[in-house]
Amino acid sequence: MNLREYVGLPIVSDDEAIQYNSNEIDVKSIIISEARDIKFFVKEKDNLKSEEEVFRVYQTIRSVEDKEIWDDISFDVIVIQPGRLGKEYMKTIGYYRSLAENGYRYPEVYQIAEGYVEFFLQQPSQSHDKIKDAVMIRAQRFDVVVVPPAYGLTLINPSEKKAIVTRIRAMETEEITQQYKQTHGECYYRMEEDKWDFNENYEEIPMLRLEEPQNKWKSLKRGIPIYASYTYNPKRFNGLVEPDPVEFVL
Repeated sequence: MNLREYVGLPIVSDDEAIQYNSNEIDVKSIIISEARDIKFFVKEKDNLKSEEEVFRVYQTIRSVEDKEIWDDISFDVIVIQPGRLGKEYMKTIGYYRSLAENGYRYPEVYQIAEGYVEFFLQQPSQSHDKIKDAVMIRAQRFDVVVVPPAYGLTLINPSEKKAIVTRIRAMETEEITQQYKQTHGECYYRMEEDKWDFNENYEEIPMLRLEEPQNKWKSLKRGIPIYASYTYNPKRFNGLVEPDPVEFVL
């Protein structure tokens, strides 16, 4: 399937990943995470197929012609495979983001290019094992999801087909996964049969609340890839480099 209409770049979706012409598309790196890499972040570790791919990230992907535009912002493509991790659905490793110079964590903006994804966000209080807000956002093609500075994030693919998600964030952003590793994942596990199980490694877990995608954030238009939105008006995304929590509210 040709994803240009949904990603904003000449990219093709195949059975497990994406394809592109390296003369047209520049990719900084490709990171592939297998079941053995995620075993400390799931509820059931014993029956994982260690070499089974769970997700992959194409980091800093852009048109060769657009390199100068993407100076301090990274555009990434994430592919999440279908399947199970024990009785959990496939998911990414949960993480918080590093701090910007102004003391706030970097935010991120996501958009679905293919499939269906559930975004699980959690906001810690004094410590990671005491969560004061837990949010789930259901998103499908062209939906936009904004992750505020104070929240950690896990992407979940509860479907029988792979999902492709695009992401814009500050180039300097680092993913901090250590806290999630200590608690073996997020505060809720997304299980098969539409169940959400409490993660007993947390001391405080709030009720899970459902939110809608933020398709009108910064006057973004649903149906336009965020890659195209950025190249048209980069200043709209200044808050990704100099975060202001007021701009990113769930």
